[in-house]
Order: sequence, then C-alpha cells, then structure tokens
Amino acid sequence: MKKKIFNYTVLINKEKRLGTNDDCYVALVPLLGIATEADTLDAIQKDIRSLIQFHLESLVDEGGEIPFESGESFVTKLQMAV
Repeated sequence: MKKKIFNYTVLINKEKRLGTNDDCYVALVPLLGIATEADTLDAIQKDIRSLIQFHLESLVDEGGEIPFESGESFVTKLQMAV
C-alpha cells in the first residue's frame, strides 16, 4: 500500500506547568485535537510527532477517516486588553 503524506499545523508554546512555577513546552495540533507537554523543545517535537503518528494509526485501525489540512494555515498573535 502506498503511503500518503499529511501536513499538520503544530503550535508550540513555552508555558508554566500547571500547579508549579516550572517552565515546559506545550504542543497542540488543532485539527486533530491532541496536545502534549515536555521539558525541552527537542523533547516536545519528538513527543508530538509520536503522538500524531499514534493518533493517525489508531484512526486507520478503527476505520476512521484521517483529517487533513485542505489549505493554507495562518497563525497570528493578538494582543487583547481585559
């Protein structure tokens, strides 16, 4: 079976781990609805890649459709006053 290549937008933010003052990186794949956290940028990139792979393989095993980004993605930051 020929493999297809899918591209996904991954957002990575440096944040404080919940309940602590420790820094961590949080990665989110909006289209797939998955996220993970890790201590380093290298670790978060490896972890999110593994999580995406696992998620897609699970979808295939369960006979589900693999969502894909159909066009260009735009990521922006907005500053809001509250």
